[in-house]
Amino acid sequence: MQENKLNHRICLKEYISEENYKEINKLQELCVLEDKVNLKLELDYKIKIHKDFNKESKEINEFLYYVGESLIGYLGISSFGGNISEINGMVHPDWRRQGIFKKLFQYLIDECRKRNFSEMLLLTDNESESGVKFIKDIGGIYDVSEYRMRLEEIAILKTISPINLRKAKSFEKREIERQNEIFFYGKEEVENIQETYLQEQEKSINDEESLGETTYMAEFKGQTIGKIHIDYSDNSAFIFGFGILPQFRGKGYGKEALKSALQLIKERNIKKVELDVACKNDTALNLYKSFGFQEESVMNYYKYNV
Repeated sequence: MQENKLNHRICLKEYISEENYKEINKLQELCVLEDKVNLKLELDYKIKIHKDFNKESKEINEFLYYVGESLIGYLGISSFGGNISEINGMVHPDWRRQGIFKKLFQYLIDECRKRNFSEMLLLTDNESESGVKFIKDIGGIYDVSEYRMRLEEIAILKTISPINLRKAKSFEKREIERQNEIFFYGKEEVENIQETYLQEQEKSINDEESLGETTYMAEFKGQTIGKIHIDYSDNSAFIFGFGILPQFRGKGYGKEALKSALQLIKERNIKKVELDVACKNDTALNLYKSFGFQEESVMNYYKYNV
């Protein structure tokens, strides 16, 4: 779908293309350089999700504003489960205070109303005065914050971890969804998914087809105890989707799983590693700090009632 006004054009899309990915990244680099803030656009996740999960829908997630052939505004919806949307975006520094972001935001709100999200979260860097002001002006209510943490160089890992990380198989998609519900949305039980997973696991015992992405199932003595996702690039890696199932917590498995993940990254000769963690999650914060991760920036989450 597109709206045209002279040489201004709004493009609404289900997924971003490779070309969109490049132009959004280019705009992001410009905004980060100008504003000295962090943006959480989830572009790598978005470019992969359609390919890896072959998910088709008519839902709009990408809102792009062009002047001529140049992208000068962007808003995106990210949804990782729990019928919750996360919203982040930007406008070119030279095109601000002209109503562009508000225009995109109205299209986004219309889409969120159609999809009846149970919760809508607006994201902005804690240091972004304009971002914080916009969200407060439209009635956003502060919820939580998370740290972006960075490890500049992986130390030598002296001991072998008892936790094995193996690439997730195609039949484990629903188990990954179940674990996401538990880790990030506080749902201890997700109806039917666990039973279905066990049935599919039994039927697919010889299925070696991987998901095509770098999600790893964490195993202890052959039993799945959690998962972790590592997004690799040429010079860095990003860890997310990391958790240990409730019945296996308090035994040091999280520390060992992280050690195994860092070892996989180190084997690729990658030094820099980043991740996000809730500021109030002292257990996770202390774990990451014990490996040398340091706080880099703070991302604020605001609830917004559609």
